[in-house]
Amino acid sequence: MLGFLVSACRNVKRMLPEGPVLTAKERAAWLDQPDHAVRYTGGPKVLFPVLPVQVWAATYELDLILVSQHPDWNMHEYAQLATPDGMVWLMKDAEEGTLNQFITADLENIQAWLPELPVVRKAYPVKVVDKSTERQLDLRFEYENPKGEQIVATYCGKRPTTILKKQNGSTMGHSREQLLVALHLPKRDFGKKASLQYNGKAYKMDKLLGLVPFQMALEQTQGGASTGQLRLQGDAQQLTSTHIKDGAAVQQRWTCQSAQGRTIVQQESPLRKLVYEFEGTDTLCLKVAYAQQWNKPVPGARLEFAPALPDLRRPFEGRYQSHFVLDIEGQHNNAQGIIAVEWVAGQVKVTLTPTHPWWVTDRPMQTLITYLDDQKVQVDIQMLPAPTPTLMQSSNQKR
Repeated sequence: MLGFLVSACRNVKRMLPEGPVLTAKERAAWLDQPDHAVRYTGGPKVLFPVLPVQVWAATYELDLILVSQHPDWNMHEYAQLATPDGMVWLMKDAEEGTLNQFITADLENIQAWLPELPVVRKAYPVKVVDKSTERQLDLRFEYENPKGEQIVATYCGKRPTTILKKQNGSTMGHSREQLLVALHLPKRDFGKKASLQYNGKAYKMDKLLGLVPFQMALEQTQGGASTGQLRLQGDAQQLTSTHIKDGAAVQQRWTCQSAQGRTIVQQESPLRKLVYEFEGTDTLCLKVAYAQQWNKPVPGARLEFAPALPDLRRPFEGRYQSHFVLDIEGQHNNAQGIIAVEWVAGQVKVTLTPTHPWWVTDRPMQTLITYLDDQKVQVDIQMLPAPTPTLMQSSNQKR
């Protein structure tokens, strides 16, 4: 019995937020790296900047977390996202085992919506009955998930107001095969009552430590880097990216501007903007990449590289390594790691290895950049095998 309690306490602890992975002094030292002395062996393969990572971010004004005892589903999130056209509810269902997430939303253009996110999504009418007050939540959701199951979920409890002392949140192992994720989790409160039905059959809510129902409301920002397959095409002034998603092609147009020794590449939609800042106007070395939501004063996710990466358009010999930090919603030092670049058999290989905190270390990523001709580049980003067994997959078992 004692062993069970110790194990359960450890599992709960792994779900709790922690502090930043670096102090301000440690961050300064981590990012104080000398520039790479790169010896290029040729000119640029293309005129436009090449994007070796995909950044993404999403801030949820309200996020409800429900975990039932259903054997096939691990967790459900019902997230409210602010858009220029009003609030949108996202139904996020994570399956047991893989912990991959599926999104259902009442959006006609859902496949073209945030193409930098590789999560499987489904457009479906979501019925929301909201009887909430200024202080109390009272919500009911009805929808069909991507596996064709009819879901009915309810949630009652106070709005999230409790400010957490530590706000660097754990991903709980979700979407390991698709995303490098860090969280800013400022507020959280447990719910009073919740329920879940699948095809008309009700399942009891799971309980933390066998005592507290796993139902909570919170505010959070998620962000980081994502997998995907895209093709880049353009010139020195503009760039088009074509994302391959579920067999369909989603195009985005980017602007490229050079001034004061920097080159800025930007793509903006009504919901967010993606920005890549390169050092230089001729030799382009990626220094910062960030995603910023339309209604937020700071980036939701910001990656900084030190030193700036070599110009990946130009062949070079050897392997170069940089440090990186990931900041979420203006909070510094949510994650850190190493990124290495090299030319191998005519392709550029970019390997991103997170080192802290523990919940991102199982998510190394690799990008292969292939120059098809002087106007087209293929970028393939995928997760590498985890160096050690996924901690949350062993600890976040519901039973």
